[in-house]
Amino acid sequence: MKPVKNDDAVQNWWDELERLARILGQIGPDEVCCDGLSQRQTAILRVLVASEGARLTDLAALSGITPSAMTRVLEKLEARGLVERVRGTHTDGRAAMVRITAAGRRTRKLLDQLMRSRTRQIMDSIPPQQHQQVLNALELLNNAIEQAGCCALNAPVAKLTTIKIKEQK
Repeated sequence: MKPVKNDDAVQNWWDELERLARILGQIGPDEVCCDGLSQRQTAILRVLVASEGARLTDLAALSGITPSAMTRVLEKLEARGLVERVRGTHTDGRAAMVRITAAGRRTRKLLDQLMRSRTRQIMDSIPPQQHQQVLNALELLNNAIEQAGCCALNAPVAKLTTIKIKEQK
């Protein structure tokens, strides 16, 4: 096998990561199946189930979005009756606690069933003896993305700034 130039390797990785992002967008909940909820809204419902009673700022951090983005998502979920915000429940009277409603729990349960089914379909298309190998590779990729520091809140802007500074030197 011929060695791949560094630029070619980067391009190959870029191509595959873009392909993965497109495919993952198709795996996740979509508006047709999920009562018009966006992927972000469905993900936040899942976070809420695990972190019931958390403050808005804590939920934003757990979800990897800004508090203002979390507020916009919660407003939409609240308008659908899936969550409710309760003000002044923590020691800071201004802080809002977020609770998932019974309707939100039902919706989240349906979404979980859908995602388990889709995950099972993917697993069934992989030879069983390779399941652990693929899972290990997914964990490695997720850890690498988290540790690279390029994909967090505002990271692309920070990364571009760093690149521009290096180019100017």
